[in-house]
Amino acid sequence: MTERMTSRRRSAAHARKPDVPHRLDHLLAKAHRLAPLRTAVVHPVEPISLRGALEAARTGLIVPMLIGPERRIRAAARKARLDLTACAITPTAHSHAAAACAVQMARRGEVDAIMKGALHTDELMRCVVDPESGLRTDRRVSHVFVMD
Repeated sequence: MTERMTSRRRSAAHARKPDVPHRLDHLLAKAHRLAPLRTAVVHPVEPISLRGALEAARTGLIVPMLIGPERRIRAAARKARLDLTACAITPTAHSHAAAACAVQMARRGEVDAIMKGALHTDELMRCVVDPESGLRTDRRVSHVFVMD
């Protein structure tokens, strides 16, 4: 059952929130001590996913390798006024092909990480855990999601 939160309860809940930016700053400081990760950014065809990748690159966290339909990636960049000059783009026909390409790049050691763009998680994960062509080993697959 869902219950609508009154403004009074919402204020109380907000007051109890932990200091999230402080924790995120600590995590980012640790990450900045490491070399940027070569990151396959899968299907970044929407401004929000593209902006996230480029912001991570600007701060030195990743070296983005954009994978997906090049025309749609460039259209998203134009719409959001983002500069792709320093970005490598590997063109693919659609989101599934982008996911498969990213997994193969990871298998060959061409990228250190895979970042999800504007595609469904299950579409990406289907390629990641594919028994024949995916990244599955006898170890557990993990991911990180940080929301600020």
